[in-house]
Amino acid sequence: MQAVLRIEDLRKSYRTGWRKPRRSALNGLSLEVPRGSIMGLLGPNGAGKTTTLKAVMGLIRPDSGNIWVFGIDGITAEARGKIGFLPEQPYFDLYLTPRRLLGYYGRLAGLNSSQIQSKISHLLSLVDLGEVADLSMERYSKGMLQRIGLAQALISEPEFLVLDEPSSGLDPLGKEQVRDLLEELKRGGKTILLSSHQLSDIEEVCDGVAIINQGLNVASGSLDELLRSRDEYEITLERPLSRLKGKLPPSASWVDGQKKTMILSKKEVNAALKVLLEEGAEIGEVRQRRMTLEEFFFSRVGKGGGEGGR
Repeated sequence: MQAVLRIEDLRKSYRTGWRKPRRSALNGLSLEVPRGSIMGLLGPNGAGKTTTLKAVMGLIRPDSGNIWVFGIDGITAEARGKIGFLPEQPYFDLYLTPRRLLGYYGRLAGLNSSQIQSKISHLLSLVDLGEVADLSMERYSKGMLQRIGLAQALISEPEFLVLDEPSSGLDPLGKEQVRDLLEELKRGGKTILLSSHQLSDIEEVCDGVAIINQGLNVASGSLDELLRSRDEYEITLERPLSRLKGKLPPSASWVDGQKKTMILSKKEVNAALKVLLEEGAEIGEVRQRRMTLEEFFFSRVGKGGGEGGR
């Protein structure tokens, strides 16, 4: 599948003060975002996520490395015209109404008056703010401002969306609306790069993830590939066993109080099945265990690193 975004060996460092050593934010980062996918970007604080997004948008210049957008080397004006961007903390002049704000961004995108009005009505409905579109944004909550940020990112009908913490400040209902919106955009052919510290949101909406730590890509790929454990299996019974006389292999452990599902190492699956069948158990399913994204994340960066960050 063709990559909308390809980053190769990206490096960036910052000055930390007079006569102080530079701090490295990116240390040879490489990653790809396939066309038509939603890719999640994860990492602990200071991993380099926001630096990566700013480099993709052309807001900062990397020290070295290459960025290809739509197969074109470098962040060209043509490429920028196909990208919609939502920063982590979007800033708007709050005396404006959403309708006036989106009109301003529509003109910047080169749309004519009739196109702008049609787009504004559609986008305000899409982010569920049509009924308050003529109120000044001074009266908006953080979550409402976040949804306006999503609308402005979509005003030019971009092919590629770059979103930094799009669920920030949203209540559970708002998060669900954003997830539904992202899935609808994907069905419409959009490609999305999404940075978030909400692991559950990433797991629900993304096709794949890239986990970066200390400025490097430490794991990336589809969620199915990454979360499928190579060494552990699950055995699920049709109904719980009332008692078990036989001895299960050392690696076997029940994951529920009913003793209906167990986890064990791949090499001991056959031995466990033999014991269970001798006890009269009805086997429902045997499958490779799928880790949670949280488990996989911590296995790559350690529990000392928090979620989110730059």
